[in-house]
Amino acid sequence: MKSVRAAFRRKGDPELLRVDVRAFLKAAEGAFPSWTRILQNVRHTVVFAGSALALTAAALV
Repeated sequence: MKSVRAAFRRKGDPELLRVDVRAFLKAAEGAFPSWTRILQNVRHTVVFAGSALALTAAALV
């Protein structure tokens, strides 16, 4: 939330400064389907496991 507020401040747009960032982010998060978080976790697991496998394979060669 701090980073969004900081980005809005850097833009210097008075309209952005009036945005309720907490409500904005909550609405944005609520717009995604409920399974999105599960998909993100699966993606992170696959990427982490693939990286670990690649590093292991590289170490064995």
